[in-house]
Amino acid sequence: MTDMARRHAGGRPVAMVTGGASGIGRAVVEDLAAHGYRVVVLDLAVPQGPARDHVRWVSGDVRDPGAHDEAVRTALSVFGGLDLFIGNAGIHDGGIGVRELSGAALAEMARHVLDVDVVGYLLGARATAGALAERAGSMVFTLSDASYLVRGNGAGIAYTAAKHAALGVVRHLAADLAPAVRVNAVAPGGIVTALRTARGAPVFAAAQEVAAVVREFNPLGVVLRAEEVAPLYRFLASPAAAGITGEVLRPDGGLSVR
Repeated sequence: MTDMARRHAGGRPVAMVTGGASGIGRAVVEDLAAHGYRVVVLDLAVPQGPARDHVRWVSGDVRDPGAHDEAVRTALSVFGGLDLFIGNAGIHDGGIGVRELSGAALAEMARHVLDVDVVGYLLGARATAGALAERAGSMVFTLSDASYLVRGNGAGIAYTAAKHAALGVVRHLAADLAPAVRVNAVAPGGIVTALRTARGAPVFAAAQEVAAVVREFNPLGVVLRAEEVAPLYRFLASPAAAGITGEVLRPDGGLSVR
């Protein structure tokens, strides 16, 4: 049993994860479940297969406030509380620049990306803050190397704007919710996942080629897997990080020192 689990004599700690059906989100769900958490997952896609006692799925769009509220109700009614919110659901813009689309098309795509990647985080924070405060819980958000970099990472203007904005969300929430709730983030870089664009196209269709570029571009020459990043979320929610809020861990192969 983990340190977090020992804190709750009534049972295992409870997490809510958005975008937990694939990619980093799925790896985080599996990591949490393997280390004593019960998990509620909010995602558009609900995977088929046998139900697991320690994982519950809520089908919904993170742009819908009611979907977040339903996921929180599920955590409270089924598992009895909430200790951790992980805002992870996101979409990409496909690397589109400001001059590549018509004004109407750019506005539509940018609103979609910002609504999912930023407003979705705000709605998740609003829905979970009260329950988390009751148990001195944490929020951990997925950012990106695009929260810091503006060139060379395949991000377009809308995704870059969204991830820069999400960094501001983390910092504002950390100040606003202290001391009751700690708020931190993980900003991966160069992880090849099933991330899709606002139009539904896979961002990393040519996975091997992308991996080769990532390995050459980052100083450590590594291509991390989602499973290697997932434990960082659990660390930020653990007693070992009790003195940390408003911070971002950057598993990006050293892009920050380029």
